[in-house]
Amino acid sequence: MRTLLRPPRLGAGLLLAGTVAAASALSGCSSSSTPSASSSSSSSSSTTSSRSSGGGAASCSDVPASEVNSALGTTVGDPSSTVNGPVTVCTYKSTSPVATVIVRFQTGMTQSSFTSDRSQFDQHGEPTQSVSGIGDAAYSSSIGSGQYTNNTLVVLKGSTELLVTAPASLAQVQALAQQILPKL
Repeated sequence: MRTLLRPPRLGAGLLLAGTVAAASALSGCSSSSTPSASSSSSSSSSTTSSRSSGGGAASCSDVPASEVNSALGTTVGDPSSTVNGPVTVCTYKSTSPVATVIVRFQTGMTQSSFTSDRSQFDQHGEPTQSVSGIGDAAYSSSIGSGQYTNNTLVVLKGSTELLVTAPASLAQVQALAQQILPKL
């Protein structure tokens, strides 16, 4: 079981710092109880896909900043990519206004591990709501208030979990997820 680290319900500065910290922490999360010998962290802005023929993990190049900005109404730049075993975290940042968008992929997921991950949100004070009509299963969570609200949508498609967190409406986050899912 993995623990999801999420920012506490505090002011905008702490919320942003917590979101960035969560992205870093989430990059190392895995539902597997045994670490992979080939797991290693690396950070890059690579634009090459990590998929081999026949499927596999999505890469940050599958979700260009232009697609993120179009769906969310943000002005983020190209993502930084952190890969740790089955987990890929794409972090998109802008400075005006300050915003961070996180797109996270994890392969090797099951319905059971997806349900367990959801319970971690609930246990850490981030109530979840089921979302229908997207993927095999999905839930959302919101943190913050007013203009400092971050919405998260987590979708299971096959054995891949997609997480999108952004300072945008849930409808916008869901629209971005809908655009990403066919690439998985």
